[in-house]
Amino acid sequence: MMTSPPKQIRPVLPILIFCLSFILISTVQATDSFELGNQAYMHNNFSQAIKYYQQTAAQRGFSSALLYNMGNSYAQLGRAGQAILAYEQALRLDHGDPDIRTNLASIRKKSGIYQQDQSWWRRTADFLGTDQWLLLATISFFSFCSCFLLIVLLQKPSITTRLLKVVSISALVIAVLSLPPALYGYLHWHDAVVLTRTRLKISPFAESATTGILAEGRIVHPLKNYRNFILVRDTTGKKGWLAAGELGFIDRLEPKVGSMPATQ
Repeated sequence: MMTSPPKQIRPVLPILIFCLSFILISTVQATDSFELGNQAYMHNNFSQAIKYYQQTAAQRGFSSALLYNMGNSYAQLGRAGQAILAYEQALRLDHGDPDIRTNLASIRKKSGIYQQDQSWWRRTADFLGTDQWLLLATISFFSFCSCFLLIVLLQKPSITTRLLKVVSISALVIAVLSLPPALYGYLHWHDAVVLTRTRLKISPFAESATTGILAEGRIVHPLKNYRNFILVRDTTGKKGWLAAGELGFIDRLEPKVGSMPATQ
């Protein structure tokens, strides 16, 4: 014998059914567009693959796997700047993925912008993600405080208190050492990638003289804005102005649905 729904939920039952149906349809469409993108990639239709990946991002947001596939597609099209941007964004979501790192290093080397001789502190900062460094510092500092509190409560010297002192000092050292790479990561959180080979300008005007050339795929640090131009500093310390449209910001995940990337 079938029973009817309680009277309290009868008015909202159609709304619940509509919401569940919408979620189900959206999920299926997102999955379909992602798979269609993979199929297009396998058939060497990289422009179409990117279009499908952008549709997937608009429907359910970005993931490291999606950005990785987009980076591969852009790399196949010879668009190093867009590929490096996608890989860098993928690393923000999954810092330790070896495939992303390998492909990123490969396209940088192929483009002539691979930096083998990084300073030790940059290599250290890159060992973990920014959030991971901050989490490590937070956990270490919490451990230090907990051990210190236990030492105060125990009062009498013992093996336990000596062990707690060792742990607390170690935790404090780790917390202090974790803060600089975390701070470095957050200072460069808004860095951008040069999307195409361009020239640095000495002033924020289209007709101004240039101070040098920036290769496609270079990482630059934005300093300030003026109208449609951004003052940037590259990894060598060189400064100049670039048009905003020549940059892709690593922290901005903004899908452009329906835009077809031009092939070269």
